[in-house]
Amino acid sequence: MAKRRVLALAAILVFALAFLLRERAATFLPRDADEVAYLNAAGAFALLIRQGHWGGFLQTNPNPEHPPLNKILLGLAVARTNEQLPFSNTEEAVSSPSGAAARRISVWLGALTAGFLALVNPLGGFFYAVHTMTIKYTAEIMLEGLPSLTSLSAVLAYLQFQRSNKNGWWLASALFLGLTAAGKYLYALVGFAILLDWYFRRWYWPSASLQRASTLPVSLLRRIAPPREMLLWGVLALFSFLIANPYLWPNPLGRLTDSLFFHSTYSTGAPEVLQAAFPVYQPFLWLVTSAADWHPQDVFLFSIDLFIIGLAVFGLTRLWKKAPVFVFWLAVGILFLLAWPTKWPQYILVLAAPLSLAAGEALLILLQAIWNDLASPKKETA
Repeated sequence: MAKRRVLALAAILVFALAFLLRERAATFLPRDADEVAYLNAAGAFALLIRQGHWGGFLQTNPNPEHPPLNKILLGLAVARTNEQLPFSNTEEAVSSPSGAAARRISVWLGALTAGFLALVNPLGGFFYAVHTMTIKYTAEIMLEGLPSLTSLSAVLAYLQFQRSNKNGWWLASALFLGLTAAGKYLYALVGFAILLDWYFRRWYWPSASLQRASTLPVSLLRRIAPPREMLLWGVLALFSFLIANPYLWPNPLGRLTDSLFFHSTYSTGAPEVLQAAFPVYQPFLWLVTSAADWHPQDVFLFSIDLFIIGLAVFGLTRLWKKAPVFVFWLAVGILFLLAWPTKWPQYILVLAAPLSLAAGEALLILLQAIWNDLASPKKETA
């Protein structure tokens, strides 16, 4: 009980820190290139909300390459401002009441993610709270805030299911994964990390929960084939995705295909992608880059991004022993980012949660070593 109270207090403190840092960034950050497009998309949904035209959600999805859920959430905030959108002046858009309201939604989502992460490891939550690249893209009108929160929620619910074997957590994990895909497709990669962890827990890790009832040899086919609870979990996640994506309802297969194929065409033929010509290893460069290098000093109070990444390398082994799903998450995310031709800096936020946890574990190792050294009796020298 005492440990839970300490974790709850740590989560509140980390949330407060994350909120303050993101609120400051939302106030001082200049306009990002994508913000106006997403703000105007939110304005389209805000108009439907103000008019009570709920049927319009079936036919409306500005920027259809991305699912609408995040933009609908931004639209709820914009609707309260009674401001007319779209904006023609891009500089005025972000500094308008609608822009400020939309940015604050991102701030809340980013701070909540940091607080949830602190429930796993307070130091990991702290590192997520202060990571400048994460602050930047969860303080702007971007699509990173919601799927960052729901992808972490999917993993945390899955871990609770493995520990308690309660179906409510199993259901919650599937629902959160569906909401993640409905926020931004990229973050649904966490589903593969969960399935990998689930598979190895079931067949190869006898000490894990939900182990096989029988110790008899299992056929290769049964090892390869996912069990029924995995399949049903995936079906429920897909159902959750569809429910949260009303734009797909009139023509699910056609519209989803168009949305997904846009990304493959964009990644290989868009002028801005070709002009950027980022190398395969560009995600690693973004990981060691600080957003403080791009903006005036009054945006970020301090930057320890490189320190966080360095610590994370040394914390992976301990994180693997505690919760392998986070290491699977990191591995799946890195492999995808290396393979995918489009390599924008905000994509590394899909790695932010597991990297922050790994850094937290490394710092725990260091603090424990220092404590042991101080607590151990000193030998007298002649």
